[in-house]
Amino acid sequence: MPVPSGFRPLTLIISLVAIAGGAYYVFRVSSSRSEALPEYTTATVAKGDIVQVVTATGQLDAVLSVDVGSQISGLILKLYADFNTPVKEGQKLVELDPSTYQQNVRQAEADVASADASYTLAELNAKRSQELFDKSLVTQQDNDQSQAQLKQAKAVLLIKQAVLENTKVNLARCTVFSPIDGIVISKQTEVGKTVAAGLNVPVLFTIANDLSKMQITAAVAEADIGSVEVRQSVNFTVDAFPNRSFHGEITQVRNAPKNTNNVVTYDTIIQVDNRDLKLRPGMTANVSIITARRDGVLRIPNASLRVRMPEGLATPAATSPSAPETKKEAASVPTESASGNRSGGGRPMLGPDATPEQQQKMREIMAEVGFTPGSGPPSPEQREQIRKFKIERGLTPAEPTTNRSEATYLTRTVYRLPGGNKLARPDPVSVKVGITDGLASEIASGLAEGDTVITSVNIPGAKPGAAPSNPFGGSQPRRF
Repeated sequence: MPVPSGFRPLTLIISLVAIAGGAYYVFRVSSSRSEALPEYTTATVAKGDIVQVVTATGQLDAVLSVDVGSQISGLILKLYADFNTPVKEGQKLVELDPSTYQQNVRQAEADVASADASYTLAELNAKRSQELFDKSLVTQQDNDQSQAQLKQAKAVLLIKQAVLENTKVNLARCTVFSPIDGIVISKQTEVGKTVAAGLNVPVLFTIANDLSKMQITAAVAEADIGSVEVRQSVNFTVDAFPNRSFHGEITQVRNAPKNTNNVVTYDTIIQVDNRDLKLRPGMTANVSIITARRDGVLRIPNASLRVRMPEGLATPAATSPSAPETKKEAASVPTESASGNRSGGGRPMLGPDATPEQQQKMREIMAEVGFTPGSGPPSPEQREQIRKFKIERGLTPAEPTTNRSEATYLTRTVYRLPGGNKLARPDPVSVKVGITDGLASEIASGLAEGDTVITSVNIPGAKPGAAPSNPFGGSQPRRF
């Protein structure tokens, strides 16, 4: 039966619409599936060197410097040294106007001569009185008085002689000499200036003994001082030579604390070889104290230690108790770095087997030190206070005395992509983490060279509220 010609266009239109609808549906389904696939940022496990350091700032100074001053007042007549003048011990530096002190010496000499004459007269009188007394021509009282006057005259003579010696000493002090061999690094006077000596001795010159050997006095925070020891190597830079690294060695860690703005620091003395005399006194040194070093070890970025895998992406082993990030209390317990420094992957301050009572004590400690969970890692001062409170309240035993050079490893969980295939399901791997340099950490076991680990996860189209918070990642709702 023939089809009316009017129905053919309608049938064609319906067919086209059906085909277009099917194609659109297929496109939307395939597009939604591709958007749902997670995007991984990865890194390859490789061998390298890791240097763990403690940073601080300090000032360069000469090992021995002496402030040369004047013990007397007077007008400066001559200067025999200037800035950067090499001097020898006993070399003349300054000459003060000696006129007043010369007059004092002459006056004292006259007083001594007068006292000496009085003593001679008293001696003769005493001798004559003794002879007369022996002949019973004078009384006992007169004789005793003559002997006493002799002793008084002798005492006066001694006093005048002491005054004369004192005036001579002051006259000698009109010339200032160098107390040590060295170089003048500071001059604080000029010819014609009057020196007024009082309770505080006025400083005229500052002399450094030997600038080829200098020292840095670095202020190390109390959170880092525990890993600092004598004989550790130090690298440092100064602003004058930003592209050059200098070296030194710790010679002393002083026990005297300094509190500045509620921050406790300890002075650490670093010996520096300055044979080329490039370094100058007073320069600010940016110090890196090498507390640990590992050469040719496996290393991974610290970001891989902070990854929190969304539920369902990894294999079921990801929910094992060995992964501290799957614990319910992990988000409410502060973390500290694997090495005790400010940077590096965080680990819970309480273990996964902590009781509710211990967790409550931990929250009380956090509130007491002013730490808010979810606001990032605690500051070094807060971390040190938390450590002390944990020991005091029985949450952790006191740290035993051990050799700090021995490695301390922590167990952490990272996510590995089998074969580096970003379409594969990540495998959680329990690893032992050693020291860190702030960017990468040492891996003692659990991974092999060439393995691919995840450093971050991004789910396209994920709702901001669906992503778990990362205390180290800031406000990035789509990254894990």
